Amino acid sequence: MNKRESPATPLLVTAAIIEQDGKFLITQRPAHKPHPCMWEFPGGKLEAGESPQQALKRELREELAVEINVGVICEVVYHLYDWGPVLILAYHCSWVYGEIQHLDIADHRWVTASEMLHIPLLPADKPIIERLQTQLFQASEQK
Repeated sequence: MNKRESPATPLLVTAAIIEQDGKFLITQRPAHKPHPCMWEFPGGKLEAGESPQQALKRELREELAVEINVGVICEVVYHLYDWGPVLILAYHCSWVYGEIQHLDIADHRWVTASEMLHIPLLPADKPIIERLQTQLFQASEQK
């Protein structure tokens, strides 16, 4: 068993939290990939020699044909799937340019944090949604 297959070594992935006009970008996984047709925040696995920020920019280019700026970490999530553990580094990101194309996704949507509660999102993304809801609540309390 190599390190990636070891239950003790999580798969490191990144996720982009992109907000526009109070809505967040989520993408639907293709039917031929693991967790078919589930929704998630866009992003993906790191390749050898990449920083998480470089991986996130590359993944959004490859999957959606968009360019982003990667900001600060929003949330770090450890989740144990039946196939093994995953560690998600979710970053607040801003849109630079590009029109979304479905290059390696089935679909995309812009949804509010509360709408995400009614969409079949990957279980590992649920703590990110909780963090977003907390941040939005705190921001509204400060107004």
